Formats: sequence, structure tokens, C-alpha cells
Amino acid sequence: MTIAELHKIPLQAVPKDVFSLSAEAFVDAWAVAFNLTEDDLGSEERHNLVRAIKNGTNRLKVIDALDAASKQADGRKADFEANAVRREPDQFALLESFRRFAPDDDVAFIRYVFSRICGRDPSDKERLTFEFDLRRGIVGRDDVIRKIVTIARRDGVLALWDTLDEPDTAPAVSRPDASSARILPAGLSYDLEGRQTLVFVREVPGSGWMIGPELMRQPVNVVDGGWSVSPGWLLAGPKRSLDAGAWNIQLDLVQDAKAKLAIQLVANSGLDILQDLIVSGPFAGNLCVDIRPEHRFVELRLRVVEGPAETGWLRLRNISMVRASADRGDR
Repeated sequence: MTIAELHKIPLQAVPKDVFSLSAEAFVDAWAVAFNLTEDDLGSEERHNLVRAIKNGTNRLKVIDALDAASKQADGRKADFEANAVRREPDQFALLESFRRFAPDDDVAFIRYVFSRICGRDPSDKERLTFEFDLRRGIVGRDDVIRKIVTIARRDGVLALWDTLDEPDTAPAVSRPDASSARILPAGLSYDLEGRQTLVFVREVPGSGWMIGPELMRQPVNVVDGGWSVSPGWLLAGPKRSLDAGAWNIQLDLVQDAKAKLAIQLVANSGLDILQDLIVSGPFAGNLCVDIRPEHRFVELRLRVVEGPAETGWLRLRNISMVRASADRGDR
């Protein structure tokens, strides 16, 4: 919805200052305007919309969600995409997105960043410290976001930050920042030709498997020279920002002819799907994918597709990514 489309809604049913109301009052006002009953909009759905506003969702999207829930929607629910409203917070912070929240309200900004990254409100001391430093101009909002990411990591949350700035224009730091998405895990190496190589899983003859760090995976249960696997996520990670350019996903695996393995490469916390396919039976080959500068927090996901019981065996001989070329901006 846009401002120009508000004429389609009975504005006489809402206060003139509706966009200045609190999140709770805003949802209540528009629920009345759309004649939504408790059956149309339950307490849980109402709470989700209020929380979405507090987490920074555009209020026009919330109006769209309420409009879709009304009886006058005439089947438009199926066409409405409410994922942006109900998407759960994640701990991967792009500085440019976070710094623009509530530009004239540092307290709201601090609470928002803590909620999105740490999954909690700041303590009184944390809020006072950041608010005082921002007001005095000692730190900028980007610095605050980085520090909150560090706090989240101390809380046991896997949190990372990144920026759209190029490496040579990004602020210099005295030592490597482990919370930066550009600091790649130890699984990144260089082959004999000097190409960047990110190893996820590689079989080492006579020794077992080399598995990259910072990967979520099923427990390794070795059976008959391979892994006994269950349907569902097999491997996912590392949610790091790779250099822009063409990359090859190298796959070498053996599985039953009836077995299927879903392979997906995503960026920006899953919002951008760069590659998506299903491999049936044994496979060896390369997939080419173009990673652009705006593709941050890249993640490779492997999922075992449910099938007959005899398909629950898999031998991963090589799962890796090799940078094939730089993007045009590097030439």
C-alpha cells in the first residue's frame, strides 16, 4: 500500500493523528476501521502486528495486513504476502539498515537494535551508556551497532555485522573484529592457483572428514564408509560475506539412486536465493553462482529430502566453494 491508496479506506473511522498513536492504539484504530471482530483478528495476531511495528515494520504494511484480514478482502488474502510483517528478528546486522531507524530518537534506536540482535531489551546501564555517548557525539550509530553485536556474542548468540561500504572505505580497526561478517572462518583457504576456497565438507582418505567451522549440521554417524542421515537440514552455514564475483559450488557425493538432497545457496538471511536445486542419486560436478556486492551473509544449505528408509545413507566426498573470478568492479 502507498499513501495515495489510503483514499480507498474509510479514513473517517480513524483519528486524524492515527500515525502518531502508539503501536497498540494504531492496530486497535485500524481494526475498528475495518470492522474486525475477535474471530477476524485474534489476540495473538494483534500482538504480532504490535510487535512488528515496535520492531520497525512500515505501518502501511500493517494496514495491508489488517485489510487482508477483513471480510471485505474478498479472497485477497491469498494474494497478500505478510512475511515481511511477521518475519522473526535475526542476529545479522547490516549497518545501513539499522542506523536509519528512529533518526531523532536514540533511545528507540537502542531498544530496536537490542531487540533485533540480542533478542532482549537493553539493561538500564547499557541504555544509559549508549544514549549518553550518542548524545555527546563520542560514538556514532554504526559503532553502537557493532558494540551491541559484540554484546550478543557474549550472550551466546551467533551475531555478525556487515556494511555495504567497500573494504578500503570502511573504518579501519586496530585488530580483526570477529563479529564482522567479512572475517571468514578457518575453513577458507587458497588452492595452488591462489583461488579462494571455502571448504564445507571434504573426505580425507584414511582419516575421515574435514568439516568447516561455524556450520550447523547433523551429528556425524559413520556407517559403511558414509553418514547415516535423517530427513531435514544436514548442513548450513557459515553466513559470511564473500568477495563479489563468480563462485563455483563443487559437489561430489554418493547416495542411493532414490535418495534426494536439496541444495540451496542464500544471502541476506535467506531473503535472496542465489541457487536452488535438488540432486537425485550420486552426483559430481560444479554449479556456478554470481555473488554481487549486495549479497551479504551468504549461507549454503543442504537438506535431506525424506524418502524410503534405505536412502538414509550419504557419502560426502567434497562440498566446497571456489572463487572463479572477480566482479567487474575489481578489474
